[in-house]
Amino acid sequence: MKWSVFWRKDESGLPTRRHTLLVARNVLTGEVKYFIANRVPGEVNPVTGERVTVRWLLRVAFGRWSIENVFREGKEELGLDHWEVRGWRCVHRHFFLTQLSHLFCARMRSEFNASPDTSVRVTLEGVRSAINVWLDTQDLCPRCRCQRLADEAAHQQYHATRNEQARQSHRKTRVSTLTSLGIDVTPIKSCLDPRPPT
Repeated sequence: MKWSVFWRKDESGLPTRRHTLLVARNVLTGEVKYFIANRVPGEVNPVTGERVTVRWLLRVAFGRWSIENVFREGKEELGLDHWEVRGWRCVHRHFFLTQLSHLFCARMRSEFNASPDTSVRVTLEGVRSAINVWLDTQDLCPRCRCQRLADEAAHQQYHATRNEQARQSHRKTRVSTLTSLGIDVTPIKSCLDPRPPT
């Protein structure tokens, strides 16, 4: 990762305020990504009052994936792409309702994954699927409802276990690949925000 401070020119060719060019290369694929930031390491962030660091700039730059993931989940799982409306206010209502559904599913997922008695993590797709089964079974007899919910729980457990096995396998493979390249992963610091204490 390299970075440099530069000044962009305006329409008249005069320099504007300082910017930062960040160049990051993926050591596994060789892919190079370029980011331009309107903040410079060392200056004070006017919003937080803290000094801007390169790590903070990288966290913002690579935070795009999580934002794209929210839109993907919204489109695939919650109907964000099913506009079927004509007015701007209706589009806003649909977007807000979809995001409220996303927030609900994310909170349910977070509460389940924070439980100390669970060994596997549930996905947002799993929460949505479980809620759909619960809603579909409200008009069934109690025995049928219990059977459908038990089937869904078994289905969720199966996929959660498989996902956890895949996650562990991918992590081992990635660590061994990085080690073979001469990169020790233990001292590498994360660009992500530290998790708040629970």
